[in-house]
Amino acid sequence: MKDDKKYLLELLDKKELSFSEKSWLLNYLENTDQDVLMQLLENEFTNGLNDSQPINSERSIEILSEIHKKIGVPQTRSNVFQLWIKRVAVAACLIGITTTGILYLIKKNATTTFVANHHKSKVFTNDINAGGAKATLILANGSKVILDDVKNGTVSNQGNSKVIKTNGKLAYSANNTGLAASVYNTVTTPRGGHYQIVLPDGSQVWLNAASSIRFPTAFTGKERNVEITGEVYFEVAKNKTLPFVVKVNSAEVKVFGTHFNIMAYNDEAAVKTTLLEGSVQFSNGLSSYMLKPGEQSELNKSGQVKVIPDVDVDNVIAWKNNLFDFQNADIEFIMRQLSRAYDVDVVYNKKVNDRFFAEIPSTAKLSEVLKMLELTGKVSFDIQGRKIIINP
Repeated sequence: MKDDKKYLLELLDKKELSFSEKSWLLNYLENTDQDVLMQLLENEFTNGLNDSQPINSERSIEILSEIHKKIGVPQTRSNVFQLWIKRVAVAACLIGITTTGILYLIKKNATTTFVANHHKSKVFTNDINAGGAKATLILANGSKVILDDVKNGTVSNQGNSKVIKTNGKLAYSANNTGLAASVYNTVTTPRGGHYQIVLPDGSQVWLNAASSIRFPTAFTGKERNVEITGEVYFEVAKNKTLPFVVKVNSAEVKVFGTHFNIMAYNDEAAVKTTLLEGSVQFSNGLSSYMLKPGEQSELNKSGQVKVIPDVDVDNVIAWKNNLFDFQNADIEFIMRQLSRAYDVDVVYNKKVNDRFFAEIPSTAKLSEVLKMLELTGKVSFDIQGRKIIINP
């Protein structure tokens, strides 16, 4: 078992933290006696500042200003500070706040956004838990299997494949006996759901909320064809003689073995295909584009396509890694994501012009996400039933 105090100081001395290290640090701050933390961190931190003045709320703000001067990062507004991640935990403890709804970390050029609120944390009278592994399997004969109600093990035999469920993951295993029948299955996720699938060729697929994929239970033709809606991340098994083709709306993406994400929700302005590894050919009618890793194609409602270089791929696939990653996002974009992730509707009683920067675990309750968003802009939320209310 690690020495928590020693490990804490090791993290504070690191320039960058992994997501698991960030999570440990936030959990430690939330669950450790504040007096113990104050003494430990005051010894570590104030010595570096050559400061022996008592720590109170006013002095805490002064110390934050000194931190800015010390690390050369400008203070941008009264309650939002750009700090190195090693100083965020210290500042939080010196102010004496908790992490729930008060402190969030975002990964952006090795810096962190720190948000401090000296008032009592808002309490929501209603709350909604994060989504989970929920999906429906539509078999070749049209019958439906609610996967979250099915125990682990064999779900069905489809064509030449055995369909096996294991802890929120569905896998198709070919038995290699005889010719496979050309039958199709479909997996759909509801709002508030997500699911992982291993296709008959070994390709791995992640479905985001409100998404679907239709595919054969065995790939027997000259191409491995699938159709999708919503948002899907692929890690395609390599096969140079058998291209993998994804059909989405009026476009298709052809690959031989690669990692890529397609976002094609009807309520978004464009179909976005983002390449992480390998190469893909994006086609729309008579036009086609070869994408390189880090590039993204955007197909808008008018049928126009543009290719964007050097996109933030971590931001694109944050959903797959159980994160909301909002980078200069407007409120409408954020609410569309939350609507799908938590199966809620949104009521706008106020126009919000703020832009938001935040990285928040998508496993958090809806109230925690909304609290953090309230701290980043001039906006207030309520939860009524399965509705998010944006208040004046």
